[in-house]
Amino acid sequence: MNQFSISQLAQFSGIKPHTIRIWEQRYKALQPKRSEGNTRYYDGVQLRRLLNIVSLSRTSYKVSQLCAMKDEELFSLLEKYYLTAE
Repeated sequence: MNQFSISQLAQFSGIKPHTIRIWEQRYKALQPKRSEGNTRYYDGVQLRRLLNIVSLSRTSYKVSQLCAMKDEELFSLLEKYYLTAE
């Protein structure tokens, strides 16, 4: 399964659907696809991106900074953060 609703993203990330929508609008954090009925749905890449942003937002980084980063930058930060935390 590689298609998730905003409710599922909220369950996995601990971030409320309203906040996810705000991050989409304000920071362009995620770019959901839309069904014919205009319902948002996300793929695994979008889910991973959200989880990475949430993980790093608990550090010294601001959500606005994280959302502006490419996926590769987020992975690099996560790797650096968790390697130095050990």
